[in-house]
Amino acid sequence: MDGVNSTIISTRLRLARNIDGLPFPHKLAEIPARQITDQVERALSPVDKFTRYDVSDISRLDGTILQEKHLISPDLLQDSPFGAALISADENVSIMVNEEDHIREQVILSGLSLDQAYDRVNRIDDVLSKNLNFAYDRRFGYLTSCTTNLGTGMRASVMMFLPALTIENMIDACITDVGRLNMTVRGVYGEGSKADGYLYQVSNQRTLGLKESDILDSVKSAINHIVDAELRARQLLKRDEAELKDKIYRAWGIVTNAYKLSTGEAMQYLAMIRLGGYYGYFDISDLDKLQRLLSECQPASMQKLGGNSMSVDERDVLRAKYVATTLGAICAKKDK
Repeated sequence: MDGVNSTIISTRLRLARNIDGLPFPHKLAEIPARQITDQVERALSPVDKFTRYDVSDISRLDGTILQEKHLISPDLLQDSPFGAALISADENVSIMVNEEDHIREQVILSGLSLDQAYDRVNRIDDVLSKNLNFAYDRRFGYLTSCTTNLGTGMRASVMMFLPALTIENMIDACITDVGRLNMTVRGVYGEGSKADGYLYQVSNQRTLGLKESDILDSVKSAINHIVDAELRARQLLKRDEAELKDKIYRAWGIVTNAYKLSTGEAMQYLAMIRLGGYYGYFDISDLDKLQRLLSECQPASMQKLGGNSMSVDERDVLRAKYVATTLGAICAKKDK
C-alpha cells in the first residue's frame, strides 16, 4: 500500500445551483418545489438511470442510510420537507434537490480523483443547464443561498485518513497550515462532526473570484502537503514499533473475536487495521471494500440489515459478526 493510497479515501465534487426567478428552498412553496424535482428528473433521464428519493416518502431509517453513505446531507433529511435526491445506479452521483439550494450536484469517486470527478459533474451540469435556467450574475457568478458558495458554486473535497497526525497531536498545526491555503478541514460527516476513524474532509473555502481549475489546483496542493505531513508523522509513530504493533494487533484481535462492537469501536479498530496495512502487518486485498465497511457498520445500516425491532445490544452483536466476517474475506494478518 503506497503513501497516497494509504491516506486518500475518496474525492467529492459538488456544484450548487438555483433556478432563476424562484425563492430559495427555505422560502419555496410545495408545488414549485415538487416541480423542480420533476424537471431535474426529466433532464437527467438521458444521462443515466437515477432512483428518486423524496424526503416525504422515504422512512427515517432509509434516509439515514443514504446519509451514512454520504449520498445526502443531514440538512436534506431533517430540514427539507420538499427535498429529494436522485441517485445513480452506481451511487457515484447524487443530485440533492431543495436542500439549501435548489440543486446540489455531487459526484463521489474513490481515491484521489479530482479531475475525473470534475469531468463527470461538469457533464451533468451541462445537461441540467440546457433544461433549467440557472440563476447567474455576470459579476458574482452562480447565485446561491449561502454567500460562501457564490461564484463557481463548487466545493472540491477529499476524504483523508490521518491517524499519525492525530495520534502525534500534530493535526491542529496541519489544519492551520492548510487554512492559509484557503482550505477547511472537517470531520467525516462534514461541518461540526467528529473525525471518527481518523477520517477528515479537506475542501476549498473560496468559490468567488476563482476559476474551477484554480480551485482544483489549490485542493491538489493542499492534499499533497497533508499527505507529506502524514507520512512523516507515520515515521515518528514507528519510533516505538513494539508499542505500535501491539495497538494494531490488539485491534485485530478484538475486531475478529468480539461478541459485541459499538459503532465507535468498529471505526477505531478498523482504522488501526488500515494503518497496519500501510506498515505491512496485514495483507488487505480490497481497500474499497474496507472503506465501505465503515459505512455499512453504521447504526442505520446495521438496523436495516438486522430488522427494525433490534435493540442496541442486538445491533452491536450483529455488527461484531458482520465486521469479523467481512474483514476475514479481505484482510490477512502477516507473521511478523
